[in-house]
Amino acid sequence: MNHIQEKYLRRAKVVALLLQIVPFVRMVGLNGSLARGEAKKTSDIDFLIITKKGRIWTCRALVTLATHLTGQRRYGLKVAGRICLNRYQTDKFLEIRPHNHYHRLVFSNLIPLVDIEGTYLKYFLANRWMKDWVKQIKFPEISAGESRIMRIFRKIGEKILEKKLGDFLEKRFKNFQRKRILTDIRTLRAPKGRVRISDQELCFHPLKE
Repeated sequence: MNHIQEKYLRRAKVVALLLQIVPFVRMVGLNGSLARGEAKKTSDIDFLIITKKGRIWTCRALVTLATHLTGQRRYGLKVAGRICLNRYQTDKFLEIRPHNHYHRLVFSNLIPLVDIEGTYLKYFLANRWMKDWVKQIKFPEISAGESRIMRIFRKIGEKILEKKLGDFLEKRFKNFQRKRILTDIRTLRAPKGRVRISDQELCFHPLKE
């Protein structure tokens, strides 16, 4: 394992540990070049976030805020070693779609950095159409584990946001984010199926710039 691979894996683990504090996070998965062992100095760090059903927009807003305030989020020209939040799915919609070579390449090596409430096993079973799952066993030591302190704060946040206030904010976050996504030039230029948005999944794989 080269120096860049080790450095970025450590960073991914630290950020994943931090994201355990975010309400409604159920899994943080590492995918892309870093999970395949092919990271270069210019590579970003691809995360897939599994959220609780009904709170995907709220969770995305909070994850984005957390990674941005800590200086870890990829945006603009800040790419190398930054966290690319390229896919969100709910815990009731775990199958990667559509079934194609691109998604198999990107997600068949997924490594669960954070696994809450047994979400990874459910995710694994939902995606048996990908044949290369065994590759993820290369990095069993990468898991960030689950922090008791982070879990306490996450549960408090979920308690506050689980009912009417949470429903109100979810709707507001959805309207704001959906408008921005649909008018983004990268969305307009993306091939069909590479940008997918719904209350079940948010997928961002536009053309490379």
